[in-house]
Parts: sequence; structure tokens; C-alpha cells
Amino acid sequence: MNQTNFQFNFQKRKIVVMIFSLVLGFGLLSLTFWKILEVDWNQVVANIKSINPFTYFFAMASYYASIWFRGMRWKTICQTAKISDNETLPTTRNFSGMVLMGWFVNSIAPMRLGDAHRGWSLARESNSNFSKSIGTVFAEKIQDVFIIIFLLIFAILALKSTGYFQPPLWISILSTTMLLIVVMLIIIMKNTGDFFTKILPLGIGKFYGNFYKSTLGSFSKKSISSQLIFGILAWATEIMRFYFVADAMNIQIPLNIIVFSTVAAALLWTVPIPGGLGFVEGGVIGLLVLFGLSETSAVSLVAIERTISWLSIILFGGLLFIWWHTIRGLPNFNKSD
Repeated sequence: MNQTNFQFNFQKRKIVVMIFSLVLGFGLLSLTFWKILEVDWNQVVANIKSINPFTYFFAMASYYASIWFRGMRWKTICQTAKISDNETLPTTRNFSGMVLMGWFVNSIAPMRLGDAHRGWSLARESNSNFSKSIGTVFAEKIQDVFIIIFLLIFAILALKSTGYFQPPLWISILSTTMLLIVVMLIIIMKNTGDFFTKILPLGIGKFYGNFYKSTLGSFSKKSISSQLIFGILAWATEIMRFYFVADAMNIQIPLNIIVFSTVAAALLWTVPIPGGLGFVEGGVIGLLVLFGLSETSAVSLVAIERTISWLSIILFGGLLFIWWHTIRGLPNFNKSD
């Protein structure tokens, strides 16, 4: 098979997988809304029409502020990992733009391809290579796991103390297991990285060597505090997004439930279908109903929230993606932020 036919078949398979993923997502949504939940759709429409536009704007602004903080953290990680000369690193604005484009790709394509796009974009922008760049993306994910587990434990303890929800033991076990897996993965990479680099085939070994050195090189005593601060600010603004959406609809939800729902949505968003479609909506609606919110109010809240965390990403991220890869053209190494 020649290269042209191979590329055509690969593109065709990607399209088939994407269509299947979207059909699966919409199928789950349909099953949730019309077969499982008893929703007053007239009231849902009324709830959406009654939204406070100013508070909704604050929700949108909070969400995009989280992207800016993630861009700041990613730039700090790259500076620490020394993936290239600091003089050729993109600006914070461009780092945040690459985060937004990655989320856009994840919102329309399966298998978390947006993370790979981020690695490719960074390599192109910084005159680095893909293996080093994707290592910094992986380092960022490791930090997110630690922050998510901390938020999850905080929310569970708060929910137990207030009596809203008695989480089963397996949730605590799962959180602890996730933390241990990440810690063990870091230890294994640190102690066996050079060994695998030598025994793997030349191309793969070189890729893995750059990847693990970039991942582990992203953490240092001097910069880890600033990285964590940016990460915490990113998650805090994401939580604020959920709060402002509820407030815009005049729905009163305790902070611990908002934290728990935000973290749950983030975890469900990692399901390898476009934007976690179907899983995010069904999971968060189910949690809100479990916490005492009416099914109609829960559907209304999640519908508005997804206009920010999914539809707006497709709109603004898509526009940026088109501009970045067409009009913008070659990388701009302007150093000013």
C-alpha cells in the first residue's frame, strides 16, 4: 500500500471513529433525558430564558481565566524542563492559546487527540521536538491528578460532615489508588528511564528518553510552588464557573457540592469521546439529583454550563484553530506577554 492510500485510509478511520463517538454521546444523552429522567422541558426552557446575563458573563470569564492560568503553568513547566532555549519559548498568551486549541480538538475528536495537538504545537512554536513537548503536557496532567484528588477528598469530607452525601468506601479507595499509581509511575520513570532508553529500539528509545527526562525535569524545588499555585488558581476559577452558572439561574448549591460536581465533570471529560459528550451531562445531572436538586433544575443547570465548557470551546477554540493554522502562519517568537 503506497503512502497516499495509507493516509487516505487513516483519515477515513478517524472520521468513522469520530462519527461513532458522536452518535454514542448523543445516544447516551437521549437515553438520559427521555428514558431515565422525568424532565419538564417547558420549565427547562423557562429556566434558561430567565438566566442573568451578567452573572453568566462572569461564569464565562472565570472559565477562560482558568485557561490563562493553565498557560502560565505550562510555560513555567517548560522553562523548568528546559525543552528549548527560553528565548524561543512562546509567550504566555500563546501557551494559553495552545491550551484552548487542545481543548477544542478534544471537544470534536475522540481519543484525547487534543493533548497530542498541544505537544505538536509546542514543538513547532519552541523549535523543540515532540517527545520533549508531550512530556511537559504529561507533567501537567500529573499535577492535575494531585489537585483533583485533593479537591475530591476535601469535597467528600465536607459532604460527609454536612450529611448531604455518605460516599461509599470505594470512592476513598479509588482516590488513594489513583494517587499511589501516579507516585509509583514517577518513581519507576526516575529509576528505570535510562534502562528502557537503552534496550528499546533506537527511534523508540530516543523518543522515550526525551519524554521521561522532560516529564521528570518539569519538577524542581524552585518552580514547583509557582506551578502548583497556577494549577490551583486554574481549578479555583473552574469551580467559580460552576458557581456563577448556578447563581445566574438562581439555584442555591453549597460550595462542597459545587466542588464535587466540578471535579466529577472534569473526570468524566477525560472519557475518550468528543468533549465527554453524554458521560459528562449524565454523570453531573445524576450527582445533582442525588444531592437533592430536582431533575428539571439539574438539566437546566448542566445545559447552561455546557454552553460554556463545550459549545464555547468549539466556537472560540475553533476560530483560534483556524486563524492559528492559516492566517497566522509561521510561529511568532515575540517575547512580550
